[in-house]
Amino acid sequence: MNASDALASTRQPVIGVVFDLDGTLVDSAPDIADSLNQVLATHGIAPQSVEFVEQFIGEGSYGLVDNLYEALGVAATPARVAADVEAYLAVYRATPVRHSTLFADAAEMIPVLHAAGLRLGICTNKAQLIAEAVLRHFGLRDYFDAIVGGDALEERKPAPQHLIETLKRMSVDPGEAIFVGDTPIDAECGRRAKVRCLIVDWGGGRKVQVPASERLGSFGELRFLCENTVVQINRDTDEK
Repeated sequence: MNASDALASTRQPVIGVVFDLDGTLVDSAPDIADSLNQVLATHGIAPQSVEFVEQFIGEGSYGLVDNLYEALGVAATPARVAADVEAYLAVYRATPVRHSTLFADAAEMIPVLHAAGLRLGICTNKAQLIAEAVLRHFGLRDYFDAIVGGDALEERKPAPQHLIETLKRMSVDPGEAIFVGDTPIDAECGRRAKVRCLIVDWGGGRKVQVPASERLGSFGELRFLCENTVVQINRDTDEK
């Protein structure tokens, strides 16, 4: 059973879709690595490859820097990490999109999902202002009813409150939503929030072990979700 088959068997209509950002909608690793390498250069540390940096994306800016330093064997105090996080964010905010690209068919399908009447949201550990700037660059910002960054709340993914708050701002109940992500963090967040989670079949998502029913091969597969929602809602209305 693939994701589309599983959605077809869902009795409760889906009225909202929440997306992670980095690694799910946007391949932002090149810009993240470039910004981070500028900070590393101030400490005399050699630049790191996009592939190396990519494995630390997903836990927010502090987790990115802290985990990278640990992997490199750099002894850094929490104060040093915090200072470098601020330096990294300053560089990244200045030029958030130079090399980033949209994954798969996101540019086509986000407008289609929005036009179908689905409420769309972003639940990301990326800093709020940078997340909005990235979406604005690709012309997608206005399609989303809610965007909740990793610094917008006291807790972030995998804490379920992050996803639950995103849905609350969308006026969607957990049982009426699908969460699309690319990491074990996303899968755990969905499970804890009691929201169905689909893991994308590209980038780091391919490394996440999930059943075929929880795998999303393209955003085009979500078109079925739109059609099924409209049919289901119309049927319920006719029966009342």
